[in-house]
Amino acid sequence: MYIQDNEATSEEFEAMSLPFTVPSASGQDIQLSSKHTHITLDNRAEYVRLAINYRPHEFDEQVAAVREGMARVVPVPLLSLFTGYELETMVC
Repeated sequence: MYIQDNEATSEEFEAMSLPFTVPSASGQDIQLSSKHTHITLDNRAEYVRLAINYRPHEFDEQVAAVREGMARVVPVPLLSLFTGYELETMVC
């Protein structure tokens, strides 16, 4: 919100030298664009869009792997029919 709503001038914004990165769940800085290295007044809307989009999709690969593994035990369309306990019993 600070980056999106900041009313600084272009010079003031660039003087802040904010990297075009977002922290991952493991604490590493993830570069959101190969085109930009720092956030500027001109690219801040793109930064905010990419930063907001990064977090919900950070674990897509891991979730897909878990889903694939679960599908080997229980057909995916049937998953919603079981409670967490019943699913745990079937998987374990």
